[in-house]
Amino acid sequence: MTRFGELEAAIMDAVWSAGKPLRVREVLERLDRDPEPAYNTVHTVTEILYRKGWLAKEKDGRAYKYGATQSREEYVAGLMGEALSVADDRTATLARFVQKMQPGEAEELHRLLGQAVAREAGEASS
Repeated sequence: MTRFGELEAAIMDAVWSAGKPLRVREVLERLDRDPEPAYNTVHTVTEILYRKGWLAKEKDGRAYKYGATQSREEYVAGLMGEALSVADDRTATLARFVQKMQPGEAEELHRLLGQAVAREAGEASS
């Protein structure tokens, strides 16, 4: 999984934040960039994201609307998985990651891990 380029990330952020498919013009309006990129540039990069599988497109009159094929959380989880895949010691890497978390985040992680363990135990007994 590769990281997005700067404009790719901005486009994906606009689509994720909208929570719905957008036309290229709507994406452009949501970009907070100075200078504002040209419409054709945004259209080209949006099409690249579509070809890479990050965006789906649907016909909307004479134009297309583009929507995310994965959530922001799924994307970030993929980046985290990729980062862990290059670690020599995954456990030590995870420990360092957890040490840098805020207390509330660590508590939520503990709760989610408990749910995952319980679910796995339930599946193993089935």
